[in-house]
Amino acid sequence: MQRFRIRSLQIGFVVAVAAVLVRIGYVQTADAFLYHRAKLQWDASDVIQPVRGTIYDSTGGILAYSVPAYTIDLNLQAIRQADKLSAVAGGLASIVHVRQATMLSALNRPGVTWLQLYPYLIHVSLFTKQKVEALFTHLNLSNDLTIYKAYLREYPNQTLASHVIGFTNEHGQGSTGVELSYNKYLAGTPGYRQFTQDTFGNPIPFYPEHEKPVQNGDNVYLTINPVIQRYAQKALSTIQQRFTPKRAAIIVANPKTGAILAMATLPTFNPNEYWKYSASTLYTNWAISDPFEPGSTFKPEVFVGALTTHSITMNQTYMSGVDYVNGVPIHDWNIYGWGRLTYEQALIYSSNVGLIHIGQAEGVKNFYNYWRLFGFNHRTGIDLPGEGHSIIFPEKNLNAVDFATMAFGQGLAVTPIQQVAAIGAIANGGDLITPYVVQKVVAPSGKDVFQHHVHVVRNVAPRSIMTEVTNAMVKVVNEDPQGNVGVIPGYNIAGKTGTAQIPKPGGGYYANVYNLSFIGFVPAHHPKVEIYVTVNEPLHTAQWGDWVATPAARYVLERTLKYLEIPPHQTTTQKTHTQTQAATHATQYVSVPNVTGIPSNQSSQHLHDAGLQDTVIGGQGTVIDQWPHVGTRVPEGSTVAIEIQRHNVSSVTVPNFKGMLMTEAMHVCSSLGLRLNPSGFGFATTQSIPAGHSVPIGTRIQVDFSSSTI
Repeated sequence: MQRFRIRSLQIGFVVAVAAVLVRIGYVQTADAFLYHRAKLQWDASDVIQPVRGTIYDSTGGILAYSVPAYTIDLNLQAIRQADKLSAVAGGLASIVHVRQATMLSALNRPGVTWLQLYPYLIHVSLFTKQKVEALFTHLNLSNDLTIYKAYLREYPNQTLASHVIGFTNEHGQGSTGVELSYNKYLAGTPGYRQFTQDTFGNPIPFYPEHEKPVQNGDNVYLTINPVIQRYAQKALSTIQQRFTPKRAAIIVANPKTGAILAMATLPTFNPNEYWKYSASTLYTNWAISDPFEPGSTFKPEVFVGALTTHSITMNQTYMSGVDYVNGVPIHDWNIYGWGRLTYEQALIYSSNVGLIHIGQAEGVKNFYNYWRLFGFNHRTGIDLPGEGHSIIFPEKNLNAVDFATMAFGQGLAVTPIQQVAAIGAIANGGDLITPYVVQKVVAPSGKDVFQHHVHVVRNVAPRSIMTEVTNAMVKVVNEDPQGNVGVIPGYNIAGKTGTAQIPKPGGGYYANVYNLSFIGFVPAHHPKVEIYVTVNEPLHTAQWGDWVATPAARYVLERTLKYLEIPPHQTTTQKTHTQTQAATHATQYVSVPNVTGIPSNQSSQHLHDAGLQDTVIGGQGTVIDQWPHVGTRVPEGSTVAIEIQRHNVSSVTVPNFKGMLMTEAMHVCSSLGLRLNPSGFGFATTQSIPAGHSVPIGTRIQVDFSSSTI
């Protein structure tokens, strides 16, 4: 009996062990759920975030770039339990420069354990991260924050071309502008490393690892010229100060290619601090987004349609002053008119009555056909997000009065960029061209992954017709009855102003509220530059395009023509006057020569011979780099930074930043190991540490920039 019991226990034990072994085998080989949970504990992976691509202007200057940054999460529950919420709020407020009450309100989140404090502790600098760590260590809370490395998007020129460039959100993704429309190129592709970890999260030696290399973002090169962009923004700044408009925009383009050289908009914003601005400011680029009634700047397109269909000739005449359409009187802008005029004079004097006669002669069918040929029936296709669409009465529902007002640019609505494309077709001899802001995209390897090619949508009308309208537009500028406000001596400018009423939502028009504009191109018969200035609801001024928009256009054109070295088309009587003006003009531009690869003492002489100053980075030796780069056009007397190879230095000599663009100063500071703290935009004027002083690497230097030297 005793032996039987022992035998039974032995058999039972063997069966139990076998059952356990079978279960272990099952769990290890057959139970997918438990197997997956085990792998989650064994396997680990590190995601490697790509560096977002850089955005450059047309001269190679940096408009947007990424730098290492940090996002900090706070353990609110632990902070509350330690009764240190007020102390944390006070410390953080002083670090990020907000009021303590504001910070305390941001931290007061009942029921939240871990908080990502937006925007104060999102994508902060190494300096800010270190100060936050020091604060939490001082408060004995060093275990109650988690820090993630990321990248911060920097926009060194602040408001410059901000609506074109756009900005990235707190997740590092493009939200507006080129940052959004070219996000797939700029963003790059994350990499990763997969490995088997021990209980401490460290890779176990000799276990296989799998890696996928990170692919950093591609670099995007814009058509925006930073100097012309500054001219446009300076002109808008003057408009803002004098007339406080609701909004305004200036577009400068090459009418032969569609390249946008400048695009400035009011109100503007600083993408480095985008969270401080309203959504309407951030997400509305008025240069492309909102259609409005163009007024008289639409008249040249009407002339093209009427002349091409042989509906009129320029020397036909009519009686100006008033016309009755279905019994409704429609007056010229001066009420009484100018007596009998030719149709060419109707454009010069901006006679609404004349355009009514021209539209009636052209007919509704032809009018709508040329509306479509000029591309107003669809978006231009510019490579920016948020482009708006035109508005026009359906052709089948049109009445005679509405058609009469449409002929002089009221009762229909177009966007500024549509106007630029349409007038560009007149300027270049007949081709409607798609406007664009990105000329190429380049991979980190240097390979072009995208290259823009000029896209001709269609031919609108013969060159002879466009020349005839251009000649009339030249007379508009030279024989303007309100004065020769747009004339630039030595150049033939083709242009047209507009003073358009603004419609009420329920019908009719507001009294004494207008959109004022100027559109034109120069040189008229071989155009290199087209400009459109539009100002919405300006105050403190007579409501004429000549008084508000045209002076801004002339300001930008005068400086752009000189900067681009576009020679004047002079007559004998103009030559002496132009030479006198040139002799007294303060700003001359020169091209930066190539001084890389030669000794620094010789490079200084080369630069001085070209009319430029130099600042040397790194002592004596061979030049390895220079800013601005070779061929960049800069004002005479500007400073060129030349870099010499340096070895194992702990201090550097502060260079002379005066006259540098912000992007150039940024390059110099990066090379020296200094930290640039810029203020303003334009050219460097003052610096917090005088040139020639020796300072430790990592020193922060304040440099003030101003556009007044342009």
